Amino acid sequence: MKYFCPTLADKELHITPDNPSSSSAKSTSTSPENSNPRGPGYTDTPTPPGKSSPWLIVWAGLSISLPLLLLYIYSCSPQTLQIGQFELKQILGNQDIDALLAALDEPEPAPIAVAKDTIPTIALDSNGHAIERDTTSSFLTGGFLHKPFTLPAYELPVFADTTKHRILLIGDSESGGLRYPLNDYCLANGHKLILSLEWYSATTFNFGRSDTIQKIIAKYKPTYIFLVFGLNELYARDLKARKIAANQLAKKLRGIPYAWIGPANWDEDNGINKVFQSSADSATFFLTKKLTLTRAGDGRHPDVQGYRIWMDSIASWIQTSARYKMLMKPPRKRGRPFRAPIITINAAKYRGY
Repeated sequence: MKYFCPTLADKELHITPDNPSSSSAKSTSTSPENSNPRGPGYTDTPTPPGKSSPWLIVWAGLSISLPLLLLYIYSCSPQTLQIGQFELKQILGNQDIDALLAALDEPEPAPIAVAKDTIPTIALDSNGHAIERDTTSSFLTGGFLHKPFTLPAYELPVFADTTKHRILLIGDSESGGLRYPLNDYCLANGHKLILSLEWYSATTFNFGRSDTIQKIIAKYKPTYIFLVFGLNELYARDLKARKIAANQLAKKLRGIPYAWIGPANWDEDNGINKVFQSSADSATFFLTKKLTLTRAGDGRHPDVQGYRIWMDSIASWIQTSARYKMLMKPPRKRGRPFRAPIITINAAKYRGY
C-alpha cells in the first residue's frame, strides 16, 4: 500500500493523488534537463499580443515630429539650406520684403466696375448707425451701379496746425477701443469726431478693394482721417496681394490729410507693417508695434489704459512729427461722453467687394 505525501511544489501545481498526470508533471518540473537556465525564481513574462513596446512608440513619434520641427524652424529662418549640390527653397518662407514692396510701388490699374447684382450695400439709420444689411441706402448705391465710384470734390479748409478738423475714424476692432480717447482729444482741442466706422475682422482687402470708404468720405466730408487696422493680418504672408490693396486704399485718401496707424501688435508680424508704411505717404504712418501697451483679457487688444497710452503717443506724434500736423494737446478730462455716430460692420457678412 502506497502513501502519498503532498509537497509544497505539489500544492503549487495543484497535484492530487488521484490524478495520474500529476506525477509526470511533478517529475517534469524537477527534471534537471528542464530546469530554468536563468536561475531559480526567474519567470518569463511574455508581451501581451497586440501591445507595442513603449520604446517603439517613442521612436515612431520622434521620427515624425523631428522632421516637422526642423522644417518649421527652417521656414522661420532667413538662411537657405543646401545639401550637396541641391538647395532647399522655401515656398512661403522669408521673402525679401523691402524688394517686394519697392517693386509694387508702381501705379495700380483702376478697379473694374462691378455689376449691379454683385454690389453689397450698407444701410444707415438717421443717426448714422448700421441697420439691416439687405436694405439699401441712397448715398451708397444711388447713381453708382454701373461705373466705379468717384469721390466728388469738396472744399477742405486751409490746412494749419490750429485748424479745427472734422475727423473720421476708420478701422477694425482696435479702432473701436481707440475712439474713446480720440474723442477726449477732439473735445479738448476743438475738433469734431464726425463718425467712427468699425469694421470687425476687416483686412487691407476690405478697405482697399471696396468703394465703401469713398462713399463714407463723400457723405461725411472729413478734413482729417484716422486709419487703424492690421490686427487680423499679423501672420499674413501673401504680402504682394496686400501691398496692391494697400496701394488702392492710399489712392482713395489722396488730397485729404490722414494718419495711418499701424496695429498694436500682440505678436511679431510677417511684414504687414512694412506693407502699410510703404503704401502710405511719407510721414503719415505711425508704427505702433514698438509701444508697450497693457492688454485686455483676450491678450490681443489693449485694455482701457492701453488705449489711452496708445492715443497719447499718436497725439504727440501728430503734433511733432506727422506730415499733417494738428493741435492735439492732452485732455484735462478723460472718459467724456461719446456722441459721434458709429457704424459697425462685420466682414464675415459684408466684405465690401
